[in-house]
Amino acid sequence: MKLQKGIRLFTGIENISDQLLLNTGARQVSAYNGLNYFEDSYIPLQTWRSPTAQEVKTLVEKNTKGFDYRKSLYVGDIPKKLKKAFQLLELEKVVDAYEVMPTFEKNKSHIKKINKELHAFLEELSSTGDFKFHKITYAIPNRETMTSFYVEGAFLYLGLHIDQSKHFKIHTAHKSGNRISINLSNEIRTLVYTNLTMIQVYNLLRDKMDLTKTKLNPDNIASHFYTHYPDYPVVKIAVKPYQCYIAQTDNFFHDGSTAGTKEIDITIVYTGLFDQLP
Repeated sequence: MKLQKGIRLFTGIENISDQLLLNTGARQVSAYNGLNYFEDSYIPLQTWRSPTAQEVKTLVEKNTKGFDYRKSLYVGDIPKKLKKAFQLLELEKVVDAYEVMPTFEKNKSHIKKINKELHAFLEELSSTGDFKFHKITYAIPNRETMTSFYVEGAFLYLGLHIDQSKHFKIHTAHKSGNRISINLSNEIRTLVYTNLTMIQVYNLLRDKMDLTKTKLNPDNIASHFYTHYPDYPVVKIAVKPYQCYIAQTDNFFHDGSTAGTKEIDITIVYTGLFDQLP
């Protein structure tokens, strides 16, 4: 299926096409590479290739005046001062996931400098100043998809999904806030996503389903979409060390990935309203 114009990628990275890959769709899995998944989970096919020039135009928006956080994705470098502040923590020396949080906790003087630079950066991104710390994550390397939940003594992975950070319906997903995720790892992590908003997905499914008989909701819309459109391309974008992405993750299918990495994945995440470009 041909890539459609939907979620637009904004960036300060000159050669962003070098960080983009595209595939031929998604497939249903119950288990993959030794990991167990929830029922009706879908992950990207391993048919990655570089996008064509036309596909890059479909994905990437060069006119910054068109930025609308409700249907946009941003990927770019964090400020140099903030990068230097994070580097004081020497996270590259952390080899055990359980050492991540103690490294932050024992470096209170560095944390003060980080917070000063980080909040200055975040305030530039938000017209309202409405944001808050969400979490610091540390993940196992070489995971095709990353989001999981601990259920009855075992981790189950989710695959491509929407976050549901608050209660909403399909047609109100765009009213959610968004988030910024900063890669503090030594290696590239990737964001895999389908470049369609929930309203676009709903409209596509209306062509395939009788929606008077099957009610779509945030819990089932992903499985219905990938069932009816398994060949719609998934996008993979590399987020390099000390780069970040800003995304309204309630409003499009996505997941993080550490496929191909060998070291711990570390990110810091803030949620709120980030409606301004850096």
